[in-house]
Amino acid sequence: MPQRFIPPRDAYELRVSRLWADHLHRAAIDLGMKDDFFELGGDRARAEAVLAETSARFDTPLSIEAFLQEPTIERLGCLLRAKSRKLNEQPLVPLQPHGSKRPFFFLPGGEGTTLNSHALARWMGPEQPLYGLQTRGLYGTRPPFTRVEELAADHIESMRAVQPRGPYLLGGHCSGGTVALEMALQLQRSGERVAVLAVLDAWSPAILRQRMPNETFLDDLVEFYSIVAAGFRYWYDVDIGLKSDELRTLGPQQRIAHFMDLARKHGAYPPDEPDERIERILALYRAASYSGYAPAERFQGPITFLRATDSKFCETLTEGWEDVSTQPLRLRMVEGNHVSLLTEPHVERVANELRAAIAEAQVS
Repeated sequence: MPQRFIPPRDAYELRVSRLWADHLHRAAIDLGMKDDFFELGGDRARAEAVLAETSARFDTPLSIEAFLQEPTIERLGCLLRAKSRKLNEQPLVPLQPHGSKRPFFFLPGGEGTTLNSHALARWMGPEQPLYGLQTRGLYGTRPPFTRVEELAADHIESMRAVQPRGPYLLGGHCSGGTVALEMALQLQRSGERVAVLAVLDAWSPAILRQRMPNETFLDDLVEFYSIVAAGFRYWYDVDIGLKSDELRTLGPQQRIAHFMDLARKHGAYPPDEPDERIERILALYRAASYSGYAPAERFQGPITFLRATDSKFCETLTEGWEDVSTQPLRLRMVEGNHVSLLTEPHVERVANELRAAIAEAQVS
């Protein structure tokens, strides 16, 4: 039975996959985290070369014996994280850093991880650099920002490390769309041009303030865990077997342990991911949902709103985004639901629409 494809789930797996790609002469984006190095065409000499380069880059000794026991990217990620997890705290994630075009910066939704945009990076093409802006608070000791304005300013600082001046290309999924909007407004006030602002299946700030008081998923944690688990079906093509009735019989800490055991077992998270991961995700969701954000002004450029045809998250056609800009909304319908629009097979259409928006912006 063929091994299920698992994309990189953190910065360590992403970096190791690129090292493997160089030595195996393969595209990094096609390497699964559980793929066997030798089944991919590697041999002993290449394995020793990969381990030597990995050890040097991460300043972490790695033995060939440990690698031969389980010659996968997943295993190397565990060995590297055993020494340090600092790499995961960096907010700027180079999902696809190569190419001659102006980079596109993409913000994830409430879960906070940019690695869910792995398929988008594939379809944007080898000449279109794509960087993810990961939400602080997902890793490390730093708590999430409670104000969208502060998060946006932090992302701008990270983005400028790659691209000091505009025009900028920005996009965001779900709550990431709101943060991308605030980034665009702050850049606009500083005299910079945002040539593309793309929002994927998201509530506008006004709709968010209107609907959140009626939502229950951030208080009913069984409902919250079920929503996250449902996302795994699309991000990782796996049903982790979470049962709401069973969860309700467990205490708070038992629920966390049970959820994380299932997520690790089925490959949604690396095998050494700590139980606190789901608590961090909850904190990020709450920070994004309870911020009460209202934009101080209207965006002067066009907004591309990609609305999923089967979305149960969005209730109207435009979700209020036409009121956020001074220019007509560029509405495009894409196949899939709120999550699956960014996964195969629907993500190709999303990438096509983003490339079209970039082409219309006429930036070099």
